[in-house]
Amino acid sequence: MIPFHIIGHPGCGKTTLIADLIKYLVEKGIRVGSMKHSAHAHELDKPGKDSYRHRQAGAVPVSMVTDTMSAIFLPRTPEYTCQKLLEDFYSHVDIVLIEGWISGPYDKIEVWRKVVGRPPLFSSIKQVKVFISDDPFGGADQKIDCFQRSDLAGVVKHMIDLAGDRK
Repeated sequence: MIPFHIIGHPGCGKTTLIADLIKYLVEKGIRVGSMKHSAHAHELDKPGKDSYRHRQAGAVPVSMVTDTMSAIFLPRTPEYTCQKLLEDFYSHVDIVLIEGWISGPYDKIEVWRKVVGRPPLFSSIKQVKVFISDDPFGGADQKIDCFQRSDLAGVVKHMIDLAGDRK
């Protein structure tokens, strides 16, 4: 399991890129998982629903299962970190795309759009290995691999090369 963080400012296209990468990777027979990390505290369950009430009463874990989906609600504690979730639930996949968790320990892919009006993150964030944008950028002197947003094949090849370097 090789994780990659997909980072960028809000509105730069992280989710869209991840969805496109997932489709591309799956078509190539690569097992892929994803994780969405939020730096903000907010409720994931629906207040008033049975699973929410079970959690409020103190059950850990609480799961919800339907004919087509299942979910496990766990509190965010030192025992249930992002790293622990990756180890426990993603060990069977080849690549994990993590939206966010900008401080996480893995190689990062930055998505950038000029229209967002903020500078790229790679100059201040460690481990950014790939820069993706369709906008012209004057940072050609930076030592970072750049790809057009539409070059999924190039991005995936580079990710696989990076994954091979980690082994």
